[in-house]
Amino acid sequence: MKPVAVLLLLCLATSVFSQVNKRTLSPGDIYRMQTLSDANVSPDGKWIAYTVSSVDSAKDKRNADIWMVSWDGKETVQLTNSADGESSPRWSPDGKYLSFVSSRQGTSSQVWLMDRRGGEGKKLTDVKGDIGNYSWSPDSKKLLLVMNDAKDTAKNKPPKPYIINRYQFKQDVTGYRYDTGRNHLHIFDIATKKTEQLTDGIYNEGDAKWSPDGLKIAFVSNRTEEPDRNRNSDIWIIDAKKGATPKRLTSWSGSDNSPQWSPDGNWIAYTRTNSDVTFEMYDQSGVCIINSNGGEPVVLSKNVDLPVSNPRWTADGKSVAALIADDRQRYIVLFDVAGRSMKKIIGGDRSFSSIEQGANGNWITFMSDPQTPSELYALEGNNERRLTIIQNKFTDSLQLATVENFSSKSKDGETVSGLIYYPPNMPKQNLPLILYIHGGPTSQDELSFDLTRQMLAAHGMQWLL
Repeated sequence: MKPVAVLLLLCLATSVFSQVNKRTLSPGDIYRMQTLSDANVSPDGKWIAYTVSSVDSAKDKRNADIWMVSWDGKETVQLTNSADGESSPRWSPDGKYLSFVSSRQGTSSQVWLMDRRGGEGKKLTDVKGDIGNYSWSPDSKKLLLVMNDAKDTAKNKPPKPYIINRYQFKQDVTGYRYDTGRNHLHIFDIATKKTEQLTDGIYNEGDAKWSPDGLKIAFVSNRTEEPDRNRNSDIWIIDAKKGATPKRLTSWSGSDNSPQWSPDGNWIAYTRTNSDVTFEMYDQSGVCIINSNGGEPVVLSKNVDLPVSNPRWTADGKSVAALIADDRQRYIVLFDVAGRSMKKIIGGDRSFSSIEQGANGNWITFMSDPQTPSELYALEGNNERRLTIIQNKFTDSLQLATVENFSSKSKDGETVSGLIYYPPNMPKQNLPLILYIHGGPTSQDELSFDLTRQMLAAHGMQWLL
């Protein structure tokens, strides 16, 4: 037999053997699936840091570590591997350091610093508050910290009676909000290791962003008389120095969020709910821009009756990229600032969950489809290139449900879109059918990997979403 024929037979046998040895999902697989998030591109554009979260079933604990991958996807390095876990990897703008948040050594969450040339991480901050988020100043000399000012509730102290003094006294996950504190902005000087508080009071601040020149900070806050009774968040601007007074930039009585400075610092892009009702639980958002000195906002997504999120400026400041949820897909678009037009960059039967700017006008994004959990991709022009293969360990041994688009007419004539999950290794006819109803109204079931639906389909039920 010729060598080529032998090689073909071996390849065929390997393929058949691989398919035969694949199995369907079982409940225990939930512990095997890892989650990728929080990708951050180095200033030179050569590396992307991100987190990989996994579950230790024996300890009943989730742990996240920091990894990085080269832009060409040829090198992957795990940077941390501690039992305490790490999150929020951020490159210093000068490219010298990679920082992260961790509660190592039994402390509260602090910012740690790792020399990108190698070596162990060193604790940078030693603040009393719990750090929720942080970012580097453009000159790499300071950190902007969003910290909670809750009082110390050490375990060895006797519990005190709950004093309910706010309208929203209880919340899912958090529990009773009698002493949960408020999130405020602080500036940490890296050289002196001194911290200055910028904001205070009964309000929460978040989503804070440095201006490109490092002189101002944009943030989101609900500063109405009773913040618990509405969702009227606005974009605010404050000078990056102690004693400065915040200035309200937006006045929409709905919700304004996700501020992003333009590269020249003259404009801020942000999301705004379409409704101006002060409390609208399920309203969808559009994308606006507003001059950073104030004025009337421009609604870039005025002609788009779809949920728009995750605005990001292009490097030249001429366009704003964003995500749009549309009929089971979530794709990436560009809004032209001057012409107010919109064009799709990339889409298809899949779901993009984030977009961040890379080097040379490129982007990085997380993307998922019905048979592939979320992975990190480079987006160059209109083409995506996969950078990570973390999820292969999870999917390679599995036979997954086939997922197809499904549409039907309701009794009022409207077309209703859905997804149908066909169990693996079973015919598509004469199967039990379960309707998994989505209540909406402004989010959707998407063509992304859904472990719950895959798990149910693996046990012989076809699912219609």
